[in-house]
Amino acid sequence: MKNTQNERIRELEEKIYCLETIIQNIHEGIILTDRNCIITVFNPAKAEMEHMDAGKALGEISWLAYEHSDWESSEHRRVMDSGKAILNAYRPHAFVGQAPVYINYDTVPIKKDGEIIGVYSICRTEYTLRKLLYGLLEHKRQILADAAAEADPVNIAEGTRYTFADITGTSPIMREIIKEAQAVSTMNMSILITGETGVGKEVLAQSIHNLGRERHKFIAINCAAIPAELFESTLFGTVKGAYTGAVNNIGLFREAGEGTLFLDEFNSLTPLNQTKLLRVLQERCVRPVGSTKEFPVQCRLICASNENLQTLLDEGRLRPDLYYRISEYCLEIPPLRERPEDIISLSLLFVKKYNKELGRNILHFSDELIHWMQNRAWYGNSRELQHAIQNMMLKASEFDDTLTLEDLPVVTRRAPARHQSESSFHRIPAAEPVKEAAKELTSEPVSGLTEILKTYQRELLIQTLEKENWNISSSARILQISRQNLLARMTRLQISSPHNPPSA
Repeated sequence: MKNTQNERIRELEEKIYCLETIIQNIHEGIILTDRNCIITVFNPAKAEMEHMDAGKALGEISWLAYEHSDWESSEHRRVMDSGKAILNAYRPHAFVGQAPVYINYDTVPIKKDGEIIGVYSICRTEYTLRKLLYGLLEHKRQILADAAAEADPVNIAEGTRYTFADITGTSPIMREIIKEAQAVSTMNMSILITGETGVGKEVLAQSIHNLGRERHKFIAINCAAIPAELFESTLFGTVKGAYTGAVNNIGLFREAGEGTLFLDEFNSLTPLNQTKLLRVLQERCVRPVGSTKEFPVQCRLICASNENLQTLLDEGRLRPDLYYRISEYCLEIPPLRERPEDIISLSLLFVKKYNKELGRNILHFSDELIHWMQNRAWYGNSRELQHAIQNMMLKASEFDDTLTLEDLPVVTRRAPARHQSESSFHRIPAAEPVKEAAKELTSEPVSGLTEILKTYQRELLIQTLEKENWNISSSARILQISRQNLLARMTRLQISSPHNPPSA
């Protein structure tokens, strides 16, 4: 009997020790008061939140322990008196010389045999909640990415094809954009995405939708494709008989329901249509053309612009009040030429796509092709890169496993480098040889312009080859032509390497 009693005491002591360990190490702040509102538990996390000494708080009446609290405002006193919990409350905690810290908390009564014997609060700072949210979103993104790597991607929401798993970005700026987009995806706010044509604004918009509102519709419309006179009927709807040929149509705002309405190239809207859109955003309701009835708007609005917003505002082409309404959160996607580290990862994504679609087995890029891709301007951004990969893979055979410069279409190959002022052309000191060649040519009779150009081209090729120690691949890269093209020109102009003289 005595042993059993000792065992129970030991079990109780161990349980108390475990609970104390949890309370002392948990990230949430915990405060417990007894039936007299005296603080009996004040863990380290709570002390850190309040900038207080836990030892001094213990034994104090709850509203006397805080500098800016009193009997009337004390949540613990109110819960003790009413017996009703205060759940998911939010309030700022201000400290001298610092910005206020927002704390989320639940304050709950502890009842035993119908009597309230104490009150406890569990508190979380805004920073803790944000960190938890980011962690959950990143975990969800990774799960989606792993699933996408093992199986074909599926449409999560009606009208979409993309999730964050489809966004490939290894550059720090893209990782930051993805992180921000994931954070706002669960929030009910309008989002503005800016960036050049082809950077993937709709891909990002769909990804945001599929992380926050995947059970609802995603509707995209290009504002530049809507005639100005049809903007109102397209977005707000019509009633039958409103004008000749009008039928009952609920409009895109209502069709989107609780989902997302994506307005691409919203910067193309006329001033009049901007005013109409502004009213809808202010009132959160639409009135179909020809109707006297208004309907609530429940969808989230995501807008995209391919023009500089400050320029639009300065030129008076964008209403400032509309801009503030649609830009509760702004995301700017930089052009591909400003993040060259993303080029290869994007290219591999496109290779995987077209291997499946075209029945190819491409596994590698040649060094020359990698150098060319990373130094190209890519003014069409991801879309242009995708088309380049597609064209190369169409040209490659089913037996090839490596893409090379020779697989590029000629037109694509001639495109400008990423920094033309720093391009390989400036490394070719061709001006002096041309001047010398011109002097020689003008001092002797020539057959015409063709011979002059031929002589100049020969001098230019020889000088480049000599500078590169007659390395064909690097010389072709500097001249921005293919290896085969350079070899053909050398044959035509009777240029031979001193390391490999022509046979007799």
